[in-house]
Amino acid sequence: MAETPVHLKFEGVPFVTFYVGPNKVAFHVHQDLLFDASPVLKAAFSGNFQEASERSMSLPEEDKDSVGRMIQWLYTRKFELTTPVSKKTSQECYMQLAMLNTLADKYDIFLLKNHIVDELFDLTKELRNFQPPLIPVVAYVYNNTTERSSFRKLMVAWYAFGIELKWYELDHTKILLAEASQEFAIDLVVALAAKLEYPERRPPFTLPSSSYHETPPEKTDSGRD
Repeated sequence: MAETPVHLKFEGVPFVTFYVGPNKVAFHVHQDLLFDASPVLKAAFSGNFQEASERSMSLPEEDKDSVGRMIQWLYTRKFELTTPVSKKTSQECYMQLAMLNTLADKYDIFLLKNHIVDELFDLTKELRNFQPPLIPVVAYVYNNTTERSSFRKLMVAWYAFGIELKWYELDHTKILLAEASQEFAIDLVVALAAKLEYPERRPPFTLPSSSYHETPPEKTDSGRD
């Protein structure tokens, strides 16, 4: 008989609890499942912190739907968006993915971040014909992720390869880019320059989604990054 996967061995495994949002909505998660996915949360619940002694963590600023999706993914390796994905609802779907990615980025859940990258690639398929993420989504991503974020890189790729150059000539474009973030504008300029200098390069969304997957940093012999 095949051995039960580690992430399905729950007998006798203690729970930890998240209290999410201003209403302190409670989410209970098997400890080992959480620790296996997130070294950050493992450290918080295992060290000399309040979370470790109380077996709970308060997340007053987080979105309960995003936390719910994160926990759904921990158990099933899948997550569901609130809104059915369609051309009409694509911007809301982008934002929900961005908010979920923020949690995954904050807690170093690399497999979840990579799953989100795969979903973004799926949204670029020609048969869907979705509009690229609008500036509010881009601004949220840049305000809530780190420089290494693949989500950031994909936002830049969308604007460099998915939008016609004449859009950049419009009067309101400068205002929109200023609303996004200075970092995004700089990253976009670099990407557009590379596109012009190396026209033979394949557009990012024609590459395998795995080319944008992130990997955890390697640890030194001392166990530290």
